[in-house]
Amino acid sequence: MTVRKRKRKKLPPTLSNTGFIGATFADTDELARNEYHFPRKQMKITHHVLDALLQGATHLFQQHKVEAAISCVYLPKYKKIGLVLSKQPFGRNEGIGYFINYLKEIGHIEWDEKTKDYEIHNTSFIGVVFADLEKIAKFTFDFEVELLSKFVKDLIIPAKELFLQHNVKAYLSGVENEDQHKVGFVLSIKPYDERKEADLYFVEYLKERGLYEEDESEEELVPIHTKWSLFK
Repeated sequence: MTVRKRKRKKLPPTLSNTGFIGATFADTDELARNEYHFPRKQMKITHHVLDALLQGATHLFQQHKVEAAISCVYLPKYKKIGLVLSKQPFGRNEGIGYFINYLKEIGHIEWDEKTKDYEIHNTSFIGVVFADLEKIAKFTFDFEVELLSKFVKDLIIPAKELFLQHNVKAYLSGVENEDQHKVGFVLSIKPYDERKEADLYFVEYLKERGLYEEDESEEELVPIHTKWSLFK
């Protein structure tokens, strides 16, 4: 008996949160095209990608009247990389200045070290989350990609907690979708179930913008064998 195939009906996404405002992401295939094959003394990729993702997040938050700003700062001299948080946007030199002052406060840099080029004029800074790279003698492409994933998925968590501690209602989750070759953040102005909704929203975001890569086997499916019916 021949079963006629019909196009799969599009089901609405199961999103309970109406506060999502967008996403920022990088294409991991594109990152791979910048792979280098010899160890380096300084990082080449991680901080640039992270900062671009977070600057985009800051822009979206500011567009929606959320006083939240975050960027990635890399200090090769001190072998540190961190996420700098503020309630207001800040420039590159201010971000470096705040990070250096923070390291002085916790005893990682001597107070009398001259850092006048990076004086702070923004009084809205609220904290730093950083990784110590002192034990890393040489950087490789694989290590940088792994560090990028670590920041996106894990080290963004204490950064979000800093926002909430200072009553900044900026909600963001790191997402890494291997099937779509993407890594980035989804953003919201309301709380949500990150474990269940972040990845789902990211996929819907890609689909809405025509950036979702469909699996050929998913284009037409016999209804009784669809993914949706199997897992109901």
